[in-house]
Amino acid sequence: MPLAPNSSVREIPNIGRARALEEIGIERVENLLWFFPYRYEDRRHPVRIDDLGHHLDQPVLLRGEVRTCGAKVSPVKRMRIFEAMLEDGSGAVMLVWFNQPYLADQIHRGDKLAVYGVPRLSHYRRLQIESPDWEAWNEEDEGAIVPIYSKIPNIAPRALRQMIANACEALPMIDDPLPPAMRAKLGVIDLAPALHEIHRPQELTPEFLRQRSPAHLRIILQEFFTFQLALRVRRASQEVKRKSRRIRVDDAMRAEVRRILPFKLTAAQRRVVKEIVDDLTSETPMYRLLQGDVGSGKTIVALIAAIIAIRNGHQVALLAPTEILVEQHYQRIRQLLGDSIVVAKATGSMSAGERRTLLGGLREGFIKLVVGTHALLEERVVFKSLGLAIVDEQHRFGVEQRQRLFAKADTPDILVMTATPIPRSLALAMYGDLELSVIDELPPGRIAVKTAVRASKDLDRVYQFIDDELDRGAQAYVVFPIIEESEKLNVKALTMGYEAMTQRFAKRRIAMLHGRMSAAEKEETMALFKSGELDMLVSTTVIEVGIDVPNASIMLIVDADRFGLSQLHQLRGRVGRGARKSYCILVSDAEKERLELFAKTVSGFDVAERDLELRGPGEFLGTKQSGVPRFRFGNIVRDHALMEKARDAAIETVNRDLAEADALARGLVGMAVVAAERD
Repeated sequence: MPLAPNSSVREIPNIGRARALEEIGIERVENLLWFFPYRYEDRRHPVRIDDLGHHLDQPVLLRGEVRTCGAKVSPVKRMRIFEAMLEDGSGAVMLVWFNQPYLADQIHRGDKLAVYGVPRLSHYRRLQIESPDWEAWNEEDEGAIVPIYSKIPNIAPRALRQMIANACEALPMIDDPLPPAMRAKLGVIDLAPALHEIHRPQELTPEFLRQRSPAHLRIILQEFFTFQLALRVRRASQEVKRKSRRIRVDDAMRAEVRRILPFKLTAAQRRVVKEIVDDLTSETPMYRLLQGDVGSGKTIVALIAAIIAIRNGHQVALLAPTEILVEQHYQRIRQLLGDSIVVAKATGSMSAGERRTLLGGLREGFIKLVVGTHALLEERVVFKSLGLAIVDEQHRFGVEQRQRLFAKADTPDILVMTATPIPRSLALAMYGDLELSVIDELPPGRIAVKTAVRASKDLDRVYQFIDDELDRGAQAYVVFPIIEESEKLNVKALTMGYEAMTQRFAKRRIAMLHGRMSAAEKEETMALFKSGELDMLVSTTVIEVGIDVPNASIMLIVDADRFGLSQLHQLRGRVGRGARKSYCILVSDAEKERLELFAKTVSGFDVAERDLELRGPGEFLGTKQSGVPRFRFGNIVRDHALMEKARDAAIETVNRDLAEADALARGLVGMAVVAAERD
């Protein structure tokens, strides 16, 4: 009976290790077909053994006959070794395998082998190849392009290749989940030939190796489309469930907004406000990501949205990552609104009485706007009518945390804000179901921060400059990349740096701040710095998202090459928030070109685009960021145009027929569940 895509992997001939496949989720032949190679080896051009001296430490293909072979035990590590002497008429080379005694039953004197491995000189200056890949060879065999797959425990690479080659026999029967019309719209080939080409390429063309072949583009666009369609179906399904309600904007609200504005809105702010108002007044919920550089005025825009929601009879929640940021938002909002709207704050340090008052006020609807930390996410926090949920510095919260806030109402309007500039390509991948608004203009009068790169030999001069500025009443941040001294990394530790700063600036009031301190300790230290009771704060990147300290005008970053460009931009944004001329000084003896490029770049979005190109999305967002989807071949930086194409197709599909789109999304999502891990 021929193999079918939905056949169990146990039906593959000579499978042997089916359980090892099932343990990592490969249960059907179809799953195995989606377990792709991560590279290829061209084994069609053998090297003569007497030429191996010119190919040391490089992978080579050899073909020859086994002259001698046998097993022995190493006298040093008591390791079992199998050796075979391979000859090809021009010379001989020793092949060595460790702890593979079964080879004695597979390789015999007189066998002809094709061997692929790396020739090296042993301790005894003997030329040998350790643990080479091998297979039987005959004179008619011209070799092949061999796919290399990620390792699966308990399955030898050669056995895995044979399993997948057998699975490819099922390709003619595979169902293409993309209808012909959608394949035409996306401009992709059929699925079966695409999968066959990826597993068994005829040639390794530059286009193929760059993953730009028709086969690769089919997989990239299918996965991008699947991702975007699933997001859009989920969003559309939520919109259908929403109770009908309309938000209206009248002249009284417009007049109230004009009264509270501390300055004239920039053109960018006006554009974003219009986008948000259009969302709020539509019949479907708002799902919007608001990006804006540090100091661009996102909070004012969010407050305008809050006033509109409140004057339409709803409550508003603003979620922020730290108590000190909550306090900053609370004071700023109270200053702007006065007594016209009841505003409260929710933090973990509230007294029992304060908590009872808060919970009652939210439940009864007396409190109209609440600013809080994770304390807002507690189950006992219940709103009478939560209409708008705002998340500030959204990257500091996990997906589950955000959803816990959104679940406190029947599909509220959602506005997530970030001061970390996220390039459009990455925003589409991370937040495909959110509309994107960007405030790409700073308020007038904001003074640009002067950025300079200095070598460690210039530190004395830098310290003198800082001393002079402190004499003039300034305050300074000094940032180090790690807390304690590291043997692995040649970077200055915060603890050592703090000691050095207290000695060099002995007459100054200095404190240390880092992530291992308790929340209360961090809040107290930052409050002292903000009030001017400290001259200098020696810190890790814990200050990357912090409060406004208008008097802080110096940012000194030690070992600046250890930071990404976007992180440097966030740190630079901590200064220049007042009238004082501000400076960001990067100290490093490495990566000068990259840092000089940063020093000349003012726009956070320009910095972010460059940073994303240099480091990729994972490092760009930090190792703990789990919001970036993983694709087999798709690169969200390189393939941003394909992501937009997939997004447009997904939106059109959902708008045409939600039930049909839902069925298509389920089929696509369920088709292949295993992605190859790169070694």
